[in-house]
Formats: sequence, C-alpha cells, structure tokens
Amino acid sequence: MKLRTRFRAFRPGAILMLCLGIILSTSTALFAQDLALTGKVTGTGGIPLPGVNIQVAGTSKGASTNADGQFKLSAAAGSTLKISFIGYLSKEVKVVNALPLHITLEEDVQKLNDVVVVGYGTQKKATLTGSITTVSMAEKEGRPITNASNALQGVPGIFTNLSNSQPGVDRSTIRIRGVGTLSNNDPLVLVDGIEYSMDELNPNDIETITVLKDAAASIYGSRAANGVILVTTKKGKGVSKINYSYYRGVQKATYLPDIITDPIAYMKLKNQANLNEGTTKLDYSDAQIAEYEKGMLTDPITYPANNWYKIALKNGIIQKHDLSVSGSTDKYQYRLSLGYLDRDGILFGPGNHEKKYSVGLNSSMQVTQRLRAGLTLDGYYRNYTQPFYNSTWEYLARALPILTDTLADGRYGNSWLRTTGRNNWEHPRMLSYNGLQTKVVQRFLATIFAEYKLPFDINYNIKFGVDKYDGQLTQFTPRMQTFDPKTNAATNWNNPNTAPRSYKTDYNDMNIHFYNTLDWKKTFASKHNVSAMVGASYDNFEKDQFDASMYGYLDGTLDALSAGVYWNATSGTTTRDVLESYFGRVNYDFDGKYLFEAAFRYDGSSKFAPGKRWGFYPSASAGWRIDKESFFQSSLIDVLKLRASAGQMGTQAVPLYSYIPSVSMGEDYSFGGGASSGLSSGAAVTAAVDPSIKWEVTSTYNAGVDVNLFKSRLAVSVDVYKKITDGILRTVTLASQVGNLNGPKRNVGRVDNTGIELVVQYKNNFGNLDYGVYGNASYNKNMVVNLKGEKIYNGNTITQEGYPIDAYYVLLSDGIFQSDEEVAKSPFQSNKTKAGYIKYKDINGDGIINGDDRVALNSSSSVPKWTFGFGFNLGYKGISLSASFQGIAGVKAYPVGNLALPFVNGANATKEWLTDAWTPQNTNARLPIVTTGTNGVDNFRGSDFWLRDNSYVRMRNLQLGYSLPDRWLSKVKISKVNVFVNGENLLTFSRYKDFDPEAVLDQSNLYRYPMLKTFNGGLNVTF
Repeated sequence: MKLRTRFRAFRPGAILMLCLGIILSTSTALFAQDLALTGKVTGTGGIPLPGVNIQVAGTSKGASTNADGQFKLSAAAGSTLKISFIGYLSKEVKVVNALPLHITLEEDVQKLNDVVVVGYGTQKKATLTGSITTVSMAEKEGRPITNASNALQGVPGIFTNLSNSQPGVDRSTIRIRGVGTLSNNDPLVLVDGIEYSMDELNPNDIETITVLKDAAASIYGSRAANGVILVTTKKGKGVSKINYSYYRGVQKATYLPDIITDPIAYMKLKNQANLNEGTTKLDYSDAQIAEYEKGMLTDPITYPANNWYKIALKNGIIQKHDLSVSGSTDKYQYRLSLGYLDRDGILFGPGNHEKKYSVGLNSSMQVTQRLRAGLTLDGYYRNYTQPFYNSTWEYLARALPILTDTLADGRYGNSWLRTTGRNNWEHPRMLSYNGLQTKVVQRFLATIFAEYKLPFDINYNIKFGVDKYDGQLTQFTPRMQTFDPKTNAATNWNNPNTAPRSYKTDYNDMNIHFYNTLDWKKTFASKHNVSAMVGASYDNFEKDQFDASMYGYLDGTLDALSAGVYWNATSGTTTRDVLESYFGRVNYDFDGKYLFEAAFRYDGSSKFAPGKRWGFYPSASAGWRIDKESFFQSSLIDVLKLRASAGQMGTQAVPLYSYIPSVSMGEDYSFGGGASSGLSSGAAVTAAVDPSIKWEVTSTYNAGVDVNLFKSRLAVSVDVYKKITDGILRTVTLASQVGNLNGPKRNVGRVDNTGIELVVQYKNNFGNLDYGVYGNASYNKNMVVNLKGEKIYNGNTITQEGYPIDAYYVLLSDGIFQSDEEVAKSPFQSNKTKAGYIKYKDINGDGIINGDDRVALNSSSSVPKWTFGFGFNLGYKGISLSASFQGIAGVKAYPVGNLALPFVNGANATKEWLTDAWTPQNTNARLPIVTTGTNGVDNFRGSDFWLRDNSYVRMRNLQLGYSLPDRWLSKVKISKVNVFVNGENLLTFSRYKDFDPEAVLDQSNLYRYPMLKTFNGGLNVTF
C-alpha cells in the first residue's frame, strides 16, 4: 500500500496545472521599447541566416531571425547587440538609430569556437584528439521519436537496433564499435554528468547526444569499455520565449507474415505435409473438407475463413505535446518544460497503450562574482499496458483460418475440427481483451551543482544527483473459456483452480551520485595552452523489489491482492553496490597546432573481493593540425588534422557477490526412513566461486584524420581502430564430479574488434537554395581470440576461437534430393529421407549426416559487419525537405518456430509453401518438399539452407516543412511558426521478406511487435 500512497501523492494533472501557472507567470513582456529596430542577417554571398540569436547586451532582451534572416527588436540608443550563430563568428553592433540594420556574419571556416561535450567538461572541436560523434536533437525536430535511444540510428560507429515497437518498451539496443564481451554490452549513459537512462528523458528536452568511442571514454574507467554516451539537456538561451510543439500521427506495421488464409488450401496443404512425412492418419478427412467448403457459403461462424492479422491489427495513433519557457541573461538562465505523449498501438484490445507525462527544469544563477549555482530536474510519470498472457504475437502466429472469432452471442469460439497440436486453442481476441498487465513508473533525476572561482584561475565544480525510481506492475487474469461453434462445448483456457489470479510487483530504487572537480587553464607566451582537471566521484546504487500474488477471486471485478482468498507466492530482493573513483586529465596544445591529452581513472567497486576492487585506467591522445604549419599552403584544404589515441577501460559485468559462495534455499534432502518420511528442508551451495575475479580490461587504439575542403563545404573524417577486451568475465563449466556445482565466474577470454569509419558531409547553396548531403559507413570485424579452448554452444550458434561471437554453427546444404536413387547413393541422413528433402554435406566423411558435420560460419547472428547512414536536406525560402536513411550489412538471420517453418505444432504456414515447395512436377523449387516443422525434422535441421541475408536499407525519415513568413507572424506577435509533415520507416529494401529485417535481428522467432510506419504532421510555435 505504500507505493499506492506514493503514486497518489503525484497527480499529473496537478503538476501540469502548477507548471503551466509558472510558465504563464514568467511570460510577462520584459521589453521597454526605446527604438523599434528591424534588420536582416546574412552570411557570405548574401544568404539569409534563420535562427540567428540577437541579444541586447546586459539585458534579457533579444530576438532570433526568421526563415528570411529578418528580425525585429526593441533596444535603447547606445546599447550593443550581440549576434551569434553556430558555424559563424560572433559579432557586436552598436545601436545608433532606428534605421534598418543589415548584418553580415563571416563563416567560422575552422569552427574554432565549436564546443564538444567530453567527460567532465567541454573542448573546442579544433583541438579535439579523440573519436567523438555529436548528434544535435534540433535536427530531429518533428520526428515521432518516443525514446531518445531511437535517435541514434545511422550514427557512425554505432549499431542501433529496435526489435520491438510495442508502446512503452520501444527502446533501441545500442552497440558502439562492435561487441566486446560475453555479457552486458550496453554503453554507459550519463545525463548532464550523472548516470541515468536517456530513455527516461523527454527527447524534446535534449540538446545534444555525444558518443565517446575511443580512449576519450577512458575518463569513465571501469564502466566505459562499451563506450560512453553523454546527454546534454537544453538550457535557456537569450530572450525569454515560450515554445509549443505538437504532432499527431498514424502508425501501421511495416511487414507481416504472408499467411495462408484460405481454410481449404490450408487443410489440403497440411494433409499433404503429413503424407510427405509418411503419416497415414491425416488431420482433416475429405468429408470434413467438403463440408467446410460448403458451409463457408452460409455459416461464416462455424466455417470461418479468418485472416487473424487483419482481425487483430488496426491503425495506431500517436500524439505528443511539448511546452517550454526559457531565457537567459548574464546573471541567470532557466528552462522549464512539460511534455505529454499518448500512444495507442496497432493491436486490438486495451493491452498496448502508453501515456507519458514529463517535466524538466534546468536553471542556474550567478550568485556572486565567483559563485554560480543551479539545479536541474528531469521527471517522468508513465504507464503502459500489455495483455496478461503477453505472448500475443506468438498466438497470432499460431492462429488458423479455421479458428472461429466469436459466436453469435459474443462468446469466444474455437474450432470443431480436431487439429494436431491444438488441444487448447490460443484465441487472440480473448487473450487480448481479457487479463491485463499495467506498469506504472515514476522516475526523477534531481541535481544541484555549483561552480566557484578560486584564486590562480582554478575552478571548483561540485554536483550531487539523486535518481529515484518507483514502479508498480499489476497483473490480473480472469477465468477464460472458448466454445465449440457446433456443439457449444466449453474448453477452459486457464485452470479454474488458479484463475482468476492477481500479481503485484513493487520496484523501489534509489541511486545517489556525487562528483567534484578542480579545473585549471592557463596560456603562456600566447601560444602554450595548458589545462588540467582532477576529481573524485561516488556512486551508490540501491534496489528493492517485492512481489506477491493471490488467487481465489470471485470474478474480475476486484483485482486487489486483499480480494483474493488463497495466497500463491511472495518474494523480495534488496541489493546495494558502491563505486568510488578518482580521475584526472591534462591537456596541452602549442598554438592550436600540436595537441596532447592524458587522462586516468582509478575505480573501486564493491562487486569484487577486497584486494581486487581497484583498477587503474590510463589514456593518452595526440593531434597535429598540419594546416597551421607554415610549410602547408593550400587553397583547397582548410583543415587537416591527424589524431591518435590509446587507452584502457574496464567492465564490472558480474552479479553482486560473485566472489562469495552463496547458499540457495530449496535444496531439500532425504535422511532416510522410507518414502513416508519425505524430504527435509535444506539449503546448499550450488555454484563454485572464484574470489580472485577482477575487472575486464578493454584496450582501445584509434587513428584518424579530419579534412575540410572548399571553404569547409566538404568535410571528411576517417578513423581506424582496434579494441581488445581481455580477461572476460564469464561462467566456466566444471565437471559434474566436482560436487555437481555450476561453474564460477572467471576472467577467461579475449575478444577483438577491428574497424574503420568514414564520414563525409557536403553543404552549399545556389542562390536562395541551401542544400547538403551526408553519409557515413563503418566496418567492424569481431573475433574471439582466446577462450582457453572452450566452445560455447547456443542453438544454431557457437562462440569459439577464430570466429565472431555467436557465429552460426550449422550443416552445409547441397541442394535438394531429386530422386530416391540420389538419396540411396548419398550419406545417410534419416530413415525418412526421400526425394524433395534437403541434401547435406558430409564434412567428416563418415557416411552419416549428424551434428559432427556442422561447421562454424564467419557470420554472426548479433553483430553486423557493416553499418551505414546517409541523407540530404534542402532549404528554399522557408521550405525545407530532408530525408535520412540507415542500414546494415554482413549479418544473417535464422528465425525458427511458428510461420518461420510450416505447421509447427499445429500452427499455420506462409503462402510460399503453396507455390514454391518441391514436388515431382516442380523439381526446380526454391523450398524443399512440404513437411511439418514438428515432425519433418530432416528438412529443418540447423543448416545454412535456412540462413537469410538480413541486410537492409531503410528510409528512416522523410520530412517536409514550411516556416511561415515573418510579415504574417509580426501581426500576431509570434516569433516563429513551422509546420511539417513526415513519414518514418516508409521504405525498406531487403532480401529478407518474411518479416521486418530489423525486428528479427538476433531473434530466434517471428513473435515480435512489428516495426511501424508512421505518418504524422504538426507544428512548432515560438512566442
């Protein structure tokens, strides 16, 4: 009940009204009109610059230019206007009179003032020596991005995969420069310097996402081996403004299996599959088929012809509102925001809905000349639903055209036809509308920070953050039945002795983070630039979870635990782990020409035994700006920089207390006395441990070159890298004679990732037409170098030395047998092998096809060799058009189970088996003779025959926008209005056609909430 009280204390409506009142109260006009100024800001060649910031120095007054580069502003005579724009040199203009101003900004060719976020600070892009990628969320404006991780698709060096589009859980998996370990490969994510999930932020509150890919991540030491992502939230800038944005869209599935929907075709093909297996007893008699065919004409309830994907799926609806107020002066900055997201998914029933309420606050104030302090708050209140029996997509894959939807009185039907493997029909509508899981989450990250200027140019920074997560998962299922459409006989879907039943899980997590740093910068003799930083941090993670369940409910009216009669189960866990760290960094550059950086981190973790808890992680990088050398003279090349880096990082990817033998309950034992004495309750150690385990260590090496040409219109970056992970923490096996114990975690193994990245960008203009194109491609070779000779098997994959992680381990096919004579002359496969079956290669030459003939392939199920992205953008007098594409190559998929294979345990098949299967009349067929996936084992052994090329190219987004002219907006006192329409995932090009290629990557079946196409439109208004 405590958690319920906590949630009642947080009323989204009340918070929204409170924050709205704050916003309205801060929107009072601050301008004291003296001179009514108008003007226009252009770049080189007279190109209008939209979005330029114009600020009256020393005040909060300001404006920004519209799509035509024009602005209006009130300022006193004698005041100074500060004009700034990304990519251009800032400028100051003195106000003399009210005559129109024409201001020309010069392009910052070398972009020396561009600042990039790095660990515990920022650096100028020109002096950067690491491999870093920055994504500006302003470029994603208007896109229906529900979670921030989905914004990283197509980023160089990063593989982002979204395998589940279900509302509430549609979060991407992120891999930076391959997979380096056999456990958790997720990168470390920090929000404004504090560890936090980027998917618990409103994407509209994010300014940039920066990815540290090489030794630049070493400053984060023991958690940086998988790369580091730094999220920077938006701050107030310039004149006080109110911004409102909105979009609404329609969503539908990109791919769905092409299932057989004709009942007669289904029954005849199923019978044929049984005959091809040598089975004499068929599922459906000729008389039943004839009756069914006749009954379809008059009785669609008893004799349905159902396409269950069409029945179950609809258009999903998504809408989002964002409101913010922001501003800044020399003394303070603030930004307050509210967000609301509402999604209704594509599946029928109440079990795929999501709502999110967000609040964001970022504020700081110059308290004294030396002290600046501030606070931030990022909060989400969200909930989502899914069916109690959450295998809905598996049930859809198993639904047959002969399954009755509902009877005339609304009861759920089954089928009067007896079907092998369908003793209890999974009814998609019944399971979607009855029983529900509801997850409610309230999560906040609150931080306070301060910066104090000490003597001798030393700055002291301190930050304290609290990450509070409260969650509640409620599950309830009523009793369910289906009915025979002929006889009305009832069949219980779930056990009436345990249904209805209810479950509740309470999550109560608290993470505390603290760090402080000392920074120092100094320039000697105008050319020697030196900076240094040292710091310490403390991170405390506490998790508390409690579960309870009851059954014995009268019906589904009351679902509280107290309404149940019988106790079912209770459990709970509490954990805590701590990380202490010390770190530092030194930077030196000579005249911006010769660049050097060295950093270290010293981490101590409670996950390891005393004496093994601390690890030291150094790094170094250097750069050379050749274009600044006196001997280098070029009219084409504006920037030429060489970079190199090397560093070490760690991973503490082991469960808590892995170095201590743990005692497991439930290890009951008989002390004799016969069967009547039963078992005595007991506990025992069931797994061995290794107290000497320590950090995994990842060493990374990177070399790169950055080139800007043609007045920086063309920019090219190339990076080559090698990442070596040694001492991999993994479970090793023990002989069963050693106490029959599970193996311990040990530091055994090495994995290498070697690759190259290329990034190209070109931008220019032709008159009023601005245009740009960009592209990137990354190649990564993943290889297991050392496992001490051990092989790790996992279904159709293997992890062994000399191959990538999760390499496919299968038989090699050699076509399809065309005659029984060919079968007789070939190595023995099985007693059922005949013409039309897949033929396999006898690798070891023993005349028998079995598991010993499997071979490892140089193809991983989880790590693509190639990732790439490209796109373009156009702008003309307020009209904008942009498109982005993303893809992968060098990876294969091997889905099995329902629909991936035909007739698995009573499921359906896809239409290709009607037309493309081998028959004596169709010997050049693409598929073997049709058999069931359950009994036709010979055809469906793990082999390369069923491997599918999972490469794809996808149009991620296509957007058309229009910024309304200033002459229209000035009449209603609005600064900016942009309207847009766009589409997500509109086109996909792939050889894999059975399902969405992104959704099945590294998956063993087709039971996925499919990827979604989204068509949406909206507007963005600034007051």
